[in-house]
Amino acid sequence: MTTNAAAPATTAITSDTADTPDRLHALDAVRGFALICGVVLHAAMSYLPGFDVWPLLDRSPSTTLAVTFFVIHMFRMTIFFVIAGFFARLLLERRGVRAFVGNRATRIVVPLVVGWIVFFPLLVLAMWWGSGGQLRPPVGAAAPPSPGALAFPLSHLWFLYVLTLIYAVVLPVRHAVAWLDASGRLRGAADVVMRVALAGPWAPLALGAPLVGAFLMSSPWLLWSGIPTPDSSLVPNLPATVAFLSAFAIGWLLHRQTSLLQAVERLWAVHLAGAVALTVTCLTILGPTPGSSVSTTTPSSALYTVLYTAGIWSWTLGLIGAALRFFSAESAVRRYVADASYWIYLAHLPLVLGLQAAMKDWPLHWAVKFPLLMIVALGLLFASYHLLVRFTVIGAVLNGVRRRRTHLRASRFGGQARGEERTASPRTAHAAEAPLAALTNARKQFGKVMALDGLSLDVRAGELLAVLGPNGAGKSTAISLLLGLLQPDEGTASLFGRAPTDVEARYGVGVMMQEVTLAMEMRVRELIALTTTYYPAPMTADEAMALTHTTELADRPYGKLSAGQKRQVQFAIAVCGRPSLLFLDEPTVGFDVQARETLWKTIRLLLSQGTSIVLTTHYLEEAEALATRVAVLAKGRLVALGTVDDIRGVVSRKRVSCLCDLAPEEVASWASVDAASHDGRRLRIVARDADDVVRRLLAADASLRDLEVERAGLAEAFTEITQEAA
Repeated sequence: MTTNAAAPATTAITSDTADTPDRLHALDAVRGFALICGVVLHAAMSYLPGFDVWPLLDRSPSTTLAVTFFVIHMFRMTIFFVIAGFFARLLLERRGVRAFVGNRATRIVVPLVVGWIVFFPLLVLAMWWGSGGQLRPPVGAAAPPSPGALAFPLSHLWFLYVLTLIYAVVLPVRHAVAWLDASGRLRGAADVVMRVALAGPWAPLALGAPLVGAFLMSSPWLLWSGIPTPDSSLVPNLPATVAFLSAFAIGWLLHRQTSLLQAVERLWAVHLAGAVALTVTCLTILGPTPGSSVSTTTPSSALYTVLYTAGIWSWTLGLIGAALRFFSAESAVRRYVADASYWIYLAHLPLVLGLQAAMKDWPLHWAVKFPLLMIVALGLLFASYHLLVRFTVIGAVLNGVRRRRTHLRASRFGGQARGEERTASPRTAHAAEAPLAALTNARKQFGKVMALDGLSLDVRAGELLAVLGPNGAGKSTAISLLLGLLQPDEGTASLFGRAPTDVEARYGVGVMMQEVTLAMEMRVRELIALTTTYYPAPMTADEAMALTHTTELADRPYGKLSAGQKRQVQFAIAVCGRPSLLFLDEPTVGFDVQARETLWKTIRLLLSQGTSIVLTTHYLEEAEALATRVAVLAKGRLVALGTVDDIRGVVSRKRVSCLCDLAPEEVASWASVDAASHDGRRLRIVARDADDVVRRLLAADASLRDLEVERAGLAEAFTEITQEAA
């Protein structure tokens, strides 16, 4: 039996780079699309004219479905292994070798073994029933390809086996390269080659060169069926080995330079146009059905080999580029389909074969039967996923997270407790959902000081809420009420719909406060490991340290660390329990620039995975860079609430900069100017009336050039709002 579909061995994690999270949503969309294509591919095989190796041929063959099969067969496996390579390197860099091996064993090896034990007998039963009690091809049918050495019926799960072999090769090779190429020159050269290869329309030829060589060395190969599927042997054939290993390597190298995704996106239309042209050419040469295929190694096949291989990579790059162009925003629907697609692929083949067997002799046209088969199959598969997988341990194994109908328990990976439909973008408002935490008309007084004066504020799923305010504004008091450390004098505080003092609510919370006292003599690993024991589904200490870049501190006593290093360890302790809601109180105080940027990347990663965050900070650029919403407090009251753009919009100030000879002292004296300075090259002005300032600048200096005007930043808005509140 020949199969040609795959499932998502890639993890659902996203990049830790600040500039590419949306692009990873696009890769997730491609993944889900490719898996659904696998169902279409296998469903179409019953309708292929002359495809005698398939025992369940329908009485209504279709050239249209034959062409559909041909096209899907060209691209989907290559797409899968490119994405697998990309996310494999991401996972390895993020979590380390030990966690990588454990994750892959759970997500790949377990589905391979258990899936084969469960689904292969059902697959054989469906084929036996549909073929009238025999599993042999009809008399006169073409003989199936020889299975080769170590024959074993991997069936449609072969891709998990091949991916496992690739992991087993990649890990030692990576270690050897790091040892042999200590200077990084070899890896730098590989990066240069990748940049050149992807820079233009020649990319499909450049990336496909190894596969062309493998095809030409194979004797013979079935041209119409493309890459021979390695589903019947524990030793993959040469073309499949080269095709999928090279695709994995391309994905790996893409993750080394995620900026190259921009080149793929830019050329999406060129690659898709080339894919269509090359596919039409290949079908013109061979014919549109398997019956017209030839098995040859003559020189005339060399041109076809080059065209077909270029077509594989044109489809791959074109579809990935189109996804980057049009599907980069996170979508709840696409996310659900991507989550479901792994299960759908694992379970679909016995069901599809059973439906083919039941329908093959119906006196109906394929245009009726095939859509009906797809509707019934996908309907049952999605229903089984939702009812049997999504909220069970099976979903935790396949998707790395066990979805729950509440926000009170942590997920297996990613640091958040997600509800059933908690899949919208962290930059999207979640108004339809109940808030994770809320203060309602909260008042709190200490003696004669009114710390909070009727404050109402909520924290929504998947957002980062930055709470700003001058000293004494009530920020710390508000957080203390939400955490149950203080009780309101009036009003209410809630955490996950419960009282903040409820232990069940606290399981979903991580906290990093300004004032922290930890055992000075304990080592960092010991502190984190101790903290994990308080949570129902925590990370390991190694996972938490890898996530927070504190692994090198693991064996050092906490008391011997610098102030900045202690804050990093406190952050690791705050996230090790995989909290749904994370409170960060001035987290980057004492950090240098590099440490601050590293923490920002981790915060963005947690946000992209659905963790909600409450951040208090005096670094306004920090709030401006990270916040979904900003709440400004003054004298215990909420004086402004909205997005960063909303907060900026409440002020009339603008920034004006230019190259000119005017002295900043002179400009600062103008009536509508609040501040003027010179950075050694440019004159920079903050003005209430930018139009008036621009007119005066032009009148005062005829040599003025490179004039720029932009809206004021969050800092100016914060200053104006809090001054007005005072």
